[in-house]
Parts: sequence; C-alpha cells; structure tokens
Amino acid sequence: MTTAFAAATWLVWQNDARRMEFETDEYGAYEGLTHLKLQKLLYFAQGIHLALENRPLFPEKIMAWKHGPVVPEVYQKLKIFGRGAVSIEDTPKNVEAVEDISDNEVESLNLAYDNFAIFTAWQLRNMTHEDGAPWDVTVREHGFNAEIPTELIREYFARNVIENA
Repeated sequence: MTTAFAAATWLVWQNDARRMEFETDEYGAYEGLTHLKLQKLLYFAQGIHLALENRPLFPEKIMAWKHGPVVPEVYQKLKIFGRGAVSIEDTPKNVEAVEDISDNEVESLNLAYDNFAIFTAWQLRNMTHEDGAPWDVTVREHGFNAEIPTELIREYFARNVIENA
C-alpha cells in the first residue's frame, strides 16, 4: 500500500509529463493541477482502487470538507500552493515514494487520471457532491469534517463507476 502523498506526487508528475508531451496544448487539457483538483483525483483513485482491488490505495482518511473529499495530510503538505498549480520537487525522498508504488496501484492511478483529469477542479468538486455520492451521504448523516467511510466509497465506485465503465 502506498501513501496518499506518494499518490499525489505520482498524479502531479503524470500531469507534468503529459503537459510536456503536448507542448502545443491549445485546449488547456493539461493545465497545472490545483490543490482542489488534486484532492479530487486522489479521492477518485482511492475509489477506483477500492472497487477493483477491494483494498485501499492509501491508508489515510478521506474527510468530507466543504468543497468535497480531502486527505488532510496531503492538504497540510500542499496548502502553500493555495489556488495555484501544485508542484512537487524532484527530491530523492519523493522519487523513492513514487518508485515504491506497485503495478496495481499505478493502474488505479492511471484510470483515475485518464478518466477524471480531463475535468476542471470545479467539475470534479460537483461530481463528488452528487446526490447519493459518499461525500453527500457523509455530510447529510454526520456533517462537514466527518470521515467518509472507506466501505461507502468502495460500494459507490463498484456500483456507479466501475460497473458503468
């Protein structure tokens, strides 16, 4: 199992690699990842991995904050970027974390990135707020800042994302 920060690092590096690959990206499909968008991609990656592998991608809790699911540990490390694009230095510590991600974990991260990074941060935020989605259920039952249960995420993604893919 990887960590949420290693998964976030992988997503940022993947996005940066795609941006460099398509230097003439006239449609802005590969804009920098904002913290809001990165948090939603982590949530989608966790949900996909739970549905496919029946185990978490990372052990950190996902909380129901005002603008959707958030991994607080990642938020604390990256909040310095505010609303701007997140960048993660290519330090040995970060490289080692990403190198330790298993093939199954990379598959889930790729599926999340390929299927959801095409949306804006606000579109992803709105997807997490849909009626019956884990964030919505958690907020209705427990209010903001409550943990979104892993089993609720797994069931939702198995039923509504993987099954409909």
